[in-house]
Amino acid sequence: MIRANNLALRRGDKLLFSGADFSVFPGQKVAVVGRNGCGKSSLFALLQHGLESDTGSLSTPVTWIRAAVAQAIPDSDESALAFVMASDLKVAQINAALAEQQDDAMVHAHLLHDLLEAGGYTLEARAARLLDGLGFSFADQQKPVQEFSGGWRMRLALACALLAPSDLLLLDEPTNHLDLDTLLWLEEWLRSYSGTLLTISHDREFLDAVCTQTLHLDGSAAILYQGNYTSFARQRNERRVLAQSEAQAVERRRGELQRFVDRFKAKASKARQAQSRMKMLERLESAPVPADERDFELRLPVPDKLPTTLLSLSDVATGYEDLQILSGLKLSINPQDRIGLLGRNGAGKSTLMKLMAGKLSATRGERTTARETNIGYFDQHQVELLDVTQSPIALMRDLAPGTSDQVIRDWLGRFAYSGELATSICGPRSGGEKARLALALLLWKKPNLLLLDEPTNHLDLAMRQALAEAISDYEGAVVLVSHDRALLSASCEQFYLVHDGEMEPYTGDLDEYAAWQSQQRSAARAEAKTERADARSSGKSNPRSAQRAIEKLESKMNACAGALKQAQADFDRASQSGQRQRTAELGAALKAAQKTLDAAEAEWLGAAEAQNYQ
Repeated sequence: MIRANNLALRRGDKLLFSGADFSVFPGQKVAVVGRNGCGKSSLFALLQHGLESDTGSLSTPVTWIRAAVAQAIPDSDESALAFVMASDLKVAQINAALAEQQDDAMVHAHLLHDLLEAGGYTLEARAARLLDGLGFSFADQQKPVQEFSGGWRMRLALACALLAPSDLLLLDEPTNHLDLDTLLWLEEWLRSYSGTLLTISHDREFLDAVCTQTLHLDGSAAILYQGNYTSFARQRNERRVLAQSEAQAVERRRGELQRFVDRFKAKASKARQAQSRMKMLERLESAPVPADERDFELRLPVPDKLPTTLLSLSDVATGYEDLQILSGLKLSINPQDRIGLLGRNGAGKSTLMKLMAGKLSATRGERTTARETNIGYFDQHQVELLDVTQSPIALMRDLAPGTSDQVIRDWLGRFAYSGELATSICGPRSGGEKARLALALLLWKKPNLLLLDEPTNHLDLAMRQALAEAISDYEGAVVLVSHDRALLSASCEQFYLVHDGEMEPYTGDLDEYAAWQSQQRSAARAEAKTERADARSSGKSNPRSAQRAIEKLESKMNACAGALKQAQADFDRASQSGQRQRTAELGAALKAAQKTLDAAEAEWLGAAEAQNYQ
């Protein structure tokens, strides 16, 4: 198990936490929470031996294998599939040994057995399933890593961490860059993970779905709570209320004692009692009240004008150059509308947002806005679009020339940008701080229609809650794309599903959507299997016969794998009994069984590679 004993950790001169005592047992799934800068990522670095504690100890079993998400993925001409497969170091080591060892039949046979036990024969299939779950189509899996953008490379890094054998899995913000559908898949995967999981996330629905314990870092201490995030929040609030009540009782008692001392300290007959009360005052202390982690209250500006209809789409189609993405779009947006867009990754949600924002043109139909419509569009890559070589004040001056510095400072202060934060360049700031700045710049012009495409990337739990409350009080309209179900549930009153190139009202709730999406994934897997069978068949053969051919090939693979396992068992028995000649014969048979399985797998993979499906 993981055991912290009187653990203290600093980064520079800042004390992150001290006196931490907690235990995490094998198989537990723990959410690590706390405000930005409280030491969550530093704790992960400590667990990976990247940092040393100031005092105390943090111990883990020496035999445990750790896996974590890499912070950066280098350029590579390897395919995404090959790159992820390489993260299983045990299989890679066995394969390297097999390549070097060809002469000794016994050693070779033992290596084949090790490969079987390590899951080497299913590695490619497991890697492909992981990538499929994370949103990579079959064609994407064959693309070189260097062709993927930063967000997709982070998905590759996540796939590597999930595929690698591990006893302890450390996931720091795994939900960033994921759409809602991929997030639902990840939750299912993590619930079935058999090792110990520690995860940092600002998505409370994700934490509730996956975690059974919550480790809270509050800026001075680290406390482990039993239960998911919602349970932790309730327990912590109860502690806060109790501590406040105790503090108030202590202050009342302090006042009573002080009044007694003030009244009787000069009287000889009461001097002894007064001295006793003074000592009681000195000893009287109350437990500290847990701090409120909210940095500020976010208030969206009141729009100057609110036309009756802000934006409408009438039988609109749109796309990129000759590629049509969406068609038949019909929508009318009025003040105070709260619309959430649902749909799988690549369905066209961001394309629809760009259309509404005027960044894409309609190729058919009509997009109309009122003359007074003022759109504020938060792109899903808005943070990356910031000029990080400038300070927030400089960015505001560019946005609002002629505005006094005091007005600019007051505005930035509403987003917790004051003092040095407002005057120093943005580059060193955290993702959450940059996201707050991006919102400040967006909201300056008082939009009456907010189009928010994944605005919660990088935002902590407190800021997400503040955003949900601000949207609730906003007088304009909001269209929201987000993987944060808590924000969607709290903010949106109606949902639209973007699916199969169209958009239609969705009348269910988010739980029903999750169930529907699970059904869609199952149907997609069944369809992909059928399509791979079609690819295996000739162009003129019908799908049913192709499917039968694939099923026969899979049966052949299973039979080969069984024969290999039996050959391995026969070889092991002969080897242990010292039958040298029999061992040599079975070693040759084992090699032959391996070659047969390799050939069957190559045939099956050829069918899979011939299929280019989305």
